[in-house]
Amino acid sequence: MILRHRHHAGFERQGERVEIRLGSDERELVIDLAEQFRSVVAADDDPDLRRLYPTAYPGDIDRDADYSTLVHNDLVSAQLEAIDVVVGTARDRSITSRELASWMSMFNSLRLLIGTRLDVGEDDLFDPEGDDAPSRALLAWLGYLLEEAVGVANEFLSAAQTEA
Repeated sequence: MILRHRHHAGFERQGERVEIRLGSDERELVIDLAEQFRSVVAADDDPDLRRLYPTAYPGDIDRDADYSTLVHNDLVSAQLEAIDVVVGTARDRSITSRELASWMSMFNSLRLLIGTRLDVGEDDLFDPEGDDAPSRALLAWLGYLLEEAVGVANEFLSAAQTEA
């Protein structure tokens, strides 16, 4: 039996750190996307952000409003902190597992925003000739990077469980 190692295109664990395997153009794209996303999150007035702050009590408007009052600012702050980590580390050779968590958070949140704007559903098919093809390609790329990051994060969890 031949075992093949998976080639990591975005992230790869190197000891206790995570190597960022993106090219310089991809890193600059991540920074640009993060900065654009920061402006949307900081303004906090785009209705397409609703998937980032889901309803806690869908059947009770008053309870949900109370909940939102308690946690919304913290959720926005957490989003902005994750974005700052990504922008601050995107040109680094490697990052910590904690910084990788910020990357995953930003990728996931940005995918939610883009997916909401595109009104993407489970059964949607990608049309390379469609007007929204560039945005859907971006959504797919962010999904790929998120998948890679989650895989590397899982390696840290597996190692921690083995040591315990």
